[in-house]
Amino acid sequence: MDNFIVSARKYRPSTFDEIVGQQSIVQTLKNAIRTQQIAQAFLFTGPRGVGKTTTARILAKTINCLNLTPNFEPCNQCDSCMDFNNNTLLNIFELDAASNNSVDNIRSLIDQVRIPPHHGKYKVYIIDEVHMLSQNAFNAFLKTLEEPPDYVKFILATTEKHKVMATILSRCQVYDFKRITIEDIVHQLQHVAQNEGISYEIEALHVIAEKADGAMRDALSIFDQLVTYSGRHLTYQKVAESLYVLSYEDYFKMSEYLLHGQTSDALILLNDIIERGFEGQMFINGLGKHFRNLWLAKDPAAVKLLEVSETVANLYITQAQKCSLQFLAKALNLINQCDANYRMSLNKRLAIEITLINICQIENPFTNSKPNPQPAPTHISEPNAEYAPKSSPSAASAPSSSQDPLSLPPQPNPSLSSTGQTPKSSTNIENNATKNGLSHFGLQTANVRKIINQPEEQNSKKIEESQQPLPQGREFSEEELLMKWAFFLEALSEKEEVLVYSLKMAKPQKADNHTIVFQVVNGVIKNDILNNQERILDFFRTEFSNPSIKLLTEIIPSSENNIMAYTPLERLNELSKRNPFVKEFVQKFNLQPEL
Repeated sequence: MDNFIVSARKYRPSTFDEIVGQQSIVQTLKNAIRTQQIAQAFLFTGPRGVGKTTTARILAKTINCLNLTPNFEPCNQCDSCMDFNNNTLLNIFELDAASNNSVDNIRSLIDQVRIPPHHGKYKVYIIDEVHMLSQNAFNAFLKTLEEPPDYVKFILATTEKHKVMATILSRCQVYDFKRITIEDIVHQLQHVAQNEGISYEIEALHVIAEKADGAMRDALSIFDQLVTYSGRHLTYQKVAESLYVLSYEDYFKMSEYLLHGQTSDALILLNDIIERGFEGQMFINGLGKHFRNLWLAKDPAAVKLLEVSETVANLYITQAQKCSLQFLAKALNLINQCDANYRMSLNKRLAIEITLINICQIENPFTNSKPNPQPAPTHISEPNAEYAPKSSPSAASAPSSSQDPLSLPPQPNPSLSSTGQTPKSSTNIENNATKNGLSHFGLQTANVRKIINQPEEQNSKKIEESQQPLPQGREFSEEELLMKWAFFLEALSEKEEVLVYSLKMAKPQKADNHTIVFQVVNGVIKNDILNNQERILDFFRTEFSNPSIKLLTEIIPSSENNIMAYTPLERLNELSKRNPFVKEFVQKFNLQPEL
C-alpha cells in the first residue's frame, strides 16, 4: 500500500504562481529577481500556515535556477532544480532556531558561510522561528547578517516579529504575510477536492475555511480529517457536526423567532442548542456574527463583505428584508453587552436568556413585532404599567438648599417655583416618596435605571404620533418635577459618576407644562445637559405623558449663586472664622497652607 501524503505536503506550492493569498509579496520578489536586486537578508513574518517557509524555499530554488522561465519561475529541468526537487541540493540549508539557538550553533553557521557553493549561484540559509535565538546568538549573528559574502543569502522566518531584535530587523528586508482570505482558501480546497475525486458542498468548504482562521495548512489538515470521517463526500451537516460548529439553520431559525418576538420559541431553541453540547459563549458569538451579516445584507454594496457561499448570502438577503436597521442595531448592542459580561456572569445561561428576551421586546416594524402595549395613564394616580413600582425604593437626594465651595460636593440652590414658594428640600421629597411608595407618580428606580442606561429599550418605547396623548399634557407641580429629576439622577449607571455629579448642579425649573428650564452655573454643566438631552427629554415626556415637552438651558451669573474661588490661604482663613479650633490646630502644629 502506498504511503499516504497529507494534502498540506502534497499540494505545497513549488512555484510563485501557486502561492495562495500573497500576491503582493510574490510580485515584489519576482521584480527583485528580474532586476537582479536581491537583498542579502529577508525576514518573512506573519501568522502560522500562510506560506512563509514555502515562499522562502521557492525563492531559494528560483535564484539558483540556471534557466529561469520568462515569468521568472524555476524551470524544474536544470540540475539545480532537479537536485532541489530530490532534496539533494547542497546549496540550501534549513535550520530550526528553536533547537539551534545557542552561540555555538551560530558560530558553526558562520564557519560554513565562508565556504563558497560547489555549484550554482548562491548558498541560501533558511532559519525558521528565528525569534527563538538567544540574545547572545543574535549578537553573534549581527556582523555576518549585515555583511555576508556575495554568494550567501539569509531568509529568516518567524511568527513573532516583536521578539526579534531591532538590530536584526534593520539588516533585513521585512515582508509581512497576511492571513489568507476565506475565498482563497475555499478556491484552493476546491482544487484539491477535484484532484482527489472528492465530492463536496460549497457550504462545507466555507465552514472549513472559517475554522482554519486564515491558515492554509490548517485548512488542508482539517480537510484530510473530514474526508476520512465522511467517506469522500463532504456535506455541510457532517462538517458542522465534526467541527463542533452551529449550523446556519440554527441561527436563521433563532433570528426568525427574535424578529417576530416569539420569546418562548427562542428560549426552547436555546435549550436545544445547549443540550446538544454547545457552549453559551460560542452561541452568543455566532449570533452576533449572524446579526452582523444581516446588517451587511441590508446594503447591496456591503453584501460582498459576507464571507459565505452564494446560497447562504441569498438567505441573508432574504431575511434582512424583514429587519429594520434600528432593530439590528439594538440587537447587536444587546448581544455585544452579553458577550462582554458573559465571563463575569455567575448564571451564564440566564445572561443569554435575558439577552434573547430583550431582543424579542425590540419593535420591528417590518414584522409588526413590538412589546405588548400598555394602557396610557389617564391621570396622575394611575402610573404607566411599564414603570409601576413593586416596592418602595428610597429616593435620590435632590439638589441641596445652598451652594458652598468649602463643602464637598457643592450643590446648587433650589429654584423658586412658579408660585414664588421655595420647593421642599430633598429630605422632604424623599420622605414623601417613601411614604407614598412612589405609586403617586408611577416611578420605580430599577425601571428608570433600565430605561436610562439602555437607550435602545428607551427609544423603542417612545410615544408615537399614532397614539393620542392629551393635547396639553397633564399638569405637574414643581415638587413633582424635582422628584422626577432626583430619580433620574439616581437611576444613572455607576459608570457615570462624573456625569451625575455635574447634573446634580443643574436646577430644573418649570416654566409651563411644555417647557422645563435648567439653570446652570457654567458651560460645562450646560454641555453635559445638551449631550444627554435626548435621554432627559424621553424620560420627562414619558413620565408626564407629554410628548411636546422641551428643554431650555441657561447659565446664571456666578454672583447669583454666591460661588467664589478661594486660594489655599483664603480657604484657611474662612474655615478659621467658622471654627476657632481650626486656627488653634494650625498654630499648635505650625501648619502652613500650600501656595
